[in-house]
Amino acid sequence: MRSMASTTTTKGIAAIVGVGPKLGRSIARKFAHEGYTVAILARDLGRLSRFADEIAREEKAQVFAIRIDCSDSRSVREAFEGVLSLGFVEVLVYNAYQPVSWHPTNFTDIRIDSFEKSLAVSPVAAFLCAQQVIPGMVERGRGTILFTGCSASLNGIAGFSELCCGKFALRALSQCLAREFQPLGIHVAHVIIDGVIGPPRGPSTLMQREVVAQQRLGGGDGAMMMMDPDALAQTYWHLHVQHRTAWTQEIDLRPSLTRF
Repeated sequence: MRSMASTTTTKGIAAIVGVGPKLGRSIARKFAHEGYTVAILARDLGRLSRFADEIAREEKAQVFAIRIDCSDSRSVREAFEGVLSLGFVEVLVYNAYQPVSWHPTNFTDIRIDSFEKSLAVSPVAAFLCAQQVIPGMVERGRGTILFTGCSASLNGIAGFSELCCGKFALRALSQCLAREFQPLGIHVAHVIIDGVIGPPRGPSTLMQREVVAQQRLGGGDGAMMMMDPDALAQTYWHLHVQHRTAWTQEIDLRPSLTRF
């Protein structure tokens, strides 16, 4: 665990589980920008520490990098001992998933250990993370828990049993927690990402502008239109700050050119 900067804030901690170079990093940066102390968690501590340095420097925020292996329940519990030592966790974003091949796998070829690992990373680790932070949220009568899903959260897809079963269960967990804890002041929402996430798209480079132009001109079906993780992160932030008289439980996001 590393502390990357120093700041004083009355806000709680924003814990982002599953931080890679795209969506997780963008969500962490957004919450840091809004004044939160941020704990970012992933398996690769070296890369995670670089992200923490970068976000802390750019946002003048306090960022902690904590290693977690979401397929290992002991690692999840130990990681959250570190997170909880920082203070009250006001926001939990569960963005971890077990990578799967883009190519469908014949059902009879799926190994049971691979299937079990997908379940461990999606619903089981999310369950454990939520268990660590909910008591503090209930005590204070506030908090936000956001789960990242995908199109496989809604529909079974031939050849992707590992992914779909894990994501189906994660969605069910989000609904159960929302119904149990929303009356206690905890906002639980499930975010369905219906598309492929690309790199952040700022207007700063010629290459980025060319990518945007190509996406607008090519493939009217939207197949080549990547989703901007910074834009997605804005939605996670808006879910967190929604007024409690108008909470969203589930939202789906996709590129404008996508046919659905």
